[in-house]
Order: sequence, then C-alpha cells, then structure tokens
Amino acid sequence: MELTTTLLGAVLLFLLYGMLTIYRRGGTTNLPPSPGTLSFLLKFYIIQPIFFKVPPHKIFYSFAQKYGPVYIVDLFLMNLVVIHGADTIQEAFHNRHICDRPPVKILKHVLDGSGIAFSSGEVWKIQRRIAMTFMKTFGLNKTEFEDRVSVEADHLVAEVAKHEGQPFSPYVLMANAVSNVICQAVFGQRYDYADPQFKRLLGAIYRNIQLIGGVTGALQVMPGSQWYGRFLPPVRETGENFKLIYDFTRSVAEEHRKSFDPEHPRDFIDVYLRETESSAEKKSKVNLNDLCATVGDLFMAGTEATSTTVRWGMLYMMAYPEIQQRIQDEIDRVVGRDRFPNMSDRSQLPYTEATMLEILRLGNVVPLGAPHQASADTTIGGYRIPKGSIVFANIGMLGFDDKTFPEPEKFKPERFLDEAGQLTQQKNDMIPFSTGPRMCIAETMSRTELFVFFTRLIHRFTFRKPAQAPPISFQGVPGITLSPLPFEICAVPRK
Repeated sequence: MELTTTLLGAVLLFLLYGMLTIYRRGGTTNLPPSPGTLSFLLKFYIIQPIFFKVPPHKIFYSFAQKYGPVYIVDLFLMNLVVIHGADTIQEAFHNRHICDRPPVKILKHVLDGSGIAFSSGEVWKIQRRIAMTFMKTFGLNKTEFEDRVSVEADHLVAEVAKHEGQPFSPYVLMANAVSNVICQAVFGQRYDYADPQFKRLLGAIYRNIQLIGGVTGALQVMPGSQWYGRFLPPVRETGENFKLIYDFTRSVAEEHRKSFDPEHPRDFIDVYLRETESSAEKKSKVNLNDLCATVGDLFMAGTEATSTTVRWGMLYMMAYPEIQQRIQDEIDRVVGRDRFPNMSDRSQLPYTEATMLEILRLGNVVPLGAPHQASADTTIGGYRIPKGSIVFANIGMLGFDDKTFPEPEKFKPERFLDEAGQLTQQKNDMIPFSTGPRMCIAETMSRTELFVFFTRLIHRFTFRKPAQAPPISFQGVPGITLSPLPFEICAVPRK
C-alpha cells in the first residue's frame, strides 16, 4: 500500500510536470541554488524512498550537502524552499514574511473551515488567541495540567499491567491514552478504551495520519488539486475520515450549546463558543466549521506526536537496558517506590531528563514540521525568496550535526549532562517544537505529557525485548510523523 501510494504520487507529479509550464514569478535574481526539478523529483519520490528506504528529511539533507543550507525547487507554478541549520531556521521562522501557511483546498468539499494549524493572517491570529485563552483558563501550560495527565497515565498503567509481562504492541494503548488527554481538554470527558464511538474516532484519526503521510499530503499544496484530488481514492478516504471527526465535534458542540454558561466554561469547545459569540469581529471571521477544523488539528498533531515519542522511548529503553536501569535507580532514589514521579521531581532527575532529550533528538517525530509560506518577497540566508514560496525547515537533521552532537548516531543521554551530572545549560540547537510565531503553542503541554507517561511507565515496569521478536530496529516510518516500525514489547512489573 505504501509503495502504491508513493508511485501514485510520483506519477501525478510527472503528469503535472508535462502539462504545466514551470516558471518563477518576479525574475530569477539572487535565488537560492536549485538541484533541478526532474532530478529532485526522481530522487525524492522514486530513487531514495523506494530503493533505499530513505525518509524525506534525510533526502532533503542529501541535497543540502551539495547545494547548501538554502535551496529552491520549481514545482508546478510553485517554489519549494528547503532550509537547514539552526541559525538559518531561526532567521527564517522569525521573519514576519514567513509566517503564513500554504492554502489547503483539496478537502474544502468536506468542510469549509480553517483550523489553527493551516490558517493564515487574521483568522490564524484569532484562533491562536482563543487557544491561548483556553490554556490560560485551564492551566494547560502550567503544572495544574499534570493532574489531568496523571489520571490518564493511571489508566494506561492499569491496561499495560493486564498483559502480565507478556508481549504486546504499545501502539494502540499509547494512542488511546494520549487521545483521551485531548478528549478531556476539548470535549470535557474521557472515554473508555473499549467505547465504540471512541474507537471509531481514533480509527479515523490514525488512518488519516497514514494517508496524509502519503499521496494526500503531497497533493495538499499542489495548485488545482481541489479540482482533481477528490477523485483519487486516498483523498476520498481522507475526506470521509475528516467528516467523521468533524461530525463528532459538531454534535458535541451542539450539545454544549444547550447548557452553555459563558461564565463557567467546561472545556475548549465552551471557550471557543464564549470567545466567538462575545465578539462581533471574531464571530464574523471564525465559526463552527473553524472550530471543527481546529479540533481535528489538535487530535492530528497532539495525539500522534506525543504517543509516537513515548513509543520511541519504550523502544530505546528495551534496546538499552543499562540506561533503563540507571533511570530506574535515579527515580527510586529520589521518588521511592510508594508514589509516582511528578513534575516537582523533575529538577532532581537530571539523568531521566537527559534521556528524554536524547529520545527527542533521535526520535524527532516531526522532522520537517509544518510548511510555511512567504507572504511577500523576502530573504533567507542572503537569498531572495519569492512571494508564495513554500518553506520547509529540516528540523530533524539538527540533532545529527556532529559539531553540536559528537557521534550523533549513538544513544548517549550523558551528552546533555555536565561533569557534575547536572543538565548542561549550553545551547543545543534542538527545536523539536519548531520556533518563531508558528511554533507549537502546546509545547509545555506536550513536554508534561511526555514526562508523566514516560516516568510512570518506567517506574512501574521494566521493558524487555520478547524472546522470539526480530532484532530491534531504529528505522523510522515516514508519514505525518516519523514513527518506529511496529514492534512488540514485554512490560515486566517491578516490585
């Protein structure tokens, strides 16, 4: 299925290349160097991913080694700019002309709404203000959020314990746990893991993650894709899944309206309703469709990124038992066995913190982030970037810079510790949540979830490789996120 999707995307791109005249707007003076359209497409869509199984961020990096940290590719009336290096990414994403998102029109026939992730201009600013108001109201970027995550972590630990040390796949359980944190924040309630409605919702979310990681995602920003994309089976399926998510959100929102009290908001939906209905300006620019789209963004981004990071952590602990033991010893010494670690213990767990940083470095689950778009002619790294150019930052390769991280292929938590065994304060150039105005606004939330889930699991269980399992692989599966290959694990209860 993955090979078919890739080939379909490649065929579509080459057909479009033959039909459209490729040009650059506004002349060609001082543009970044270019590898050439045909050679780029051949290498990016066929040679590297199919024959060598190379993920996109490493393919982009291979071009950077020849053409430098900023290069440009002509793609069917659209310029693709790819940037590398911490300083270049910081410069670009703090540039006010690189803050837009490319318009996504391919699924407008499903829901004509703009979420927070892919909106631009005033609509994005309003949605971002609403999201920030919600986080402030509910303490989601503060330690109060820990209690909500801890409740779900307790359910997760109980589900893992049911396997009694026998092999199981952690994929579904981690997805359920992290999704339920989002459900509590957005809908005001958690769902039992066996709830049919919850299972359908998660099924739609995770199937879309696979589809958008393939041909659907590639078509999102292609000119004219709204006219022909809907006739492709993967795009139709993506639309059907989004409709299920949006219909679910809409039904919850309508129920909320029946008992809505603007003075006592219960969750994100109530805050959204309060903020939009109390302001004529906001009400004229965002509506219920935008709310549904934003909820879809929260599930797609928040659920997959966090659950995948924790799964990478489980995989590395299974592969490096001596590191796992050292973490357990540190937690036992600081926390003891009578309670679980909490955020107030964090400063006293430097090796545990260093290990989580190393997991984020090697298991950087969103290596290319979300695409930006130039709203006006501007410059990056001294090169002219034409208006409308789509800009990708190769965030995933920052952790593999051997000047900053010697022996970057090795899993070494101590690289983040000083001689006294404390977290080093030196600049490490890692920005897994991106940077600038469009960085992930839920970074603190995500780091809290990662800490609570990871430490609670490793405090309660020792992760081991099943006896009959294949050799451990750290090969990533590219998609919306870079996730581990499917694996099983034994979670042996600790006494």
